[in-house]
Amino acid sequence: MSDGREELSLDVRQRIVNIPTLMFVALLVLVSAVPGSMAARTKMSSPVPFIAAVIMVELVFQFHLRDKKKRRTAKDICGIVFSFLIAWEIITTKLDLFPFIFVPAPENVFAVYVLDWHLIVTGFFRSMFLLFTGFSGSLFLGVALGIAVGWIPRLRESIFPIAKTISTVPAMIYGPYIVVIMPTFTSASIFVIFCGTFWSLFMNMINRVGTVDKRIINTAKVLNVKTRTMLFNIILPYTLPRIINDLTVSLSISIMTLTVAEMIGADRGMGFYVKRSLDYANYTQAFAGIFFIALVITFLNVLIALLRARLIKWSY
Repeated sequence: MSDGREELSLDVRQRIVNIPTLMFVALLVLVSAVPGSMAARTKMSSPVPFIAAVIMVELVFQFHLRDKKKRRTAKDICGIVFSFLIAWEIITTKLDLFPFIFVPAPENVFAVYVLDWHLIVTGFFRSMFLLFTGFSGSLFLGVALGIAVGWIPRLRESIFPIAKTISTVPAMIYGPYIVVIMPTFTSASIFVIFCGTFWSLFMNMINRVGTVDKRIINTAKVLNVKTRTMLFNIILPYTLPRIINDLTVSLSISIMTLTVAEMIGADRGMGFYVKRSLDYANYTQAFAGIFFIALVITFLNVLIALLRARLIKWSY
């Protein structure tokens, strides 16, 4: 019993007394108690939103410390994040080393989420609708057509070189043209996102069908398995782990393509918010929009990781 209590006490001390947590406390003191120079030149927003964001980072850090296997990684990541925030606070708010218009203080940036929350949330849902419509279409067709083409040697030999050539042209290059010729911006954005991820998914599936263990295919043929069963009950489960592993990269490409499309011709959305802020030289809002997009990408990657852990119990 005594050993168990000592181990629990040691674990609690390790979770509380560590460099990231000490940096967290130092950052709170720096923001709330140390006077700054920037306030003499420009209006400073309330530090409460920034402090709330810092507390959320610490809570996420403490949550990940529960897993002893990920404890070191969590400390490293959180230490880097707090180092960046401390340096940002000192360079801007406290010492005012750069022009405040181009390098805004963190207090002003995080206050944007309170002031413009309605516009940011509306743009988020609009962007997510476009993203998942285009991405889900490219995922479905890319996987289905990739399996079919990869399974038939003649189609694979004739279509794969063409797809490889087309895929070398980024969708962002012809994105402005698609926005112009399509009847609505919504349809243009969905099509650009579709093109941005379809070809890579399509080619990867063709390649993966070719890497399926021949012994599995030969065994299925000996058992007189039908083609449909072969494709969707054998080949698809075999390639599913790699499909989900590649979703992170494909989703990042989709968001990048979506952001570029929104910056060209949208009237709302995450990319539009950043573009409008840059047009009016409001770099405080632009910083907030960029950080928000990064947060959305991180959240989606976490969802993919949870999906992978829940659905994929095998690997090849």
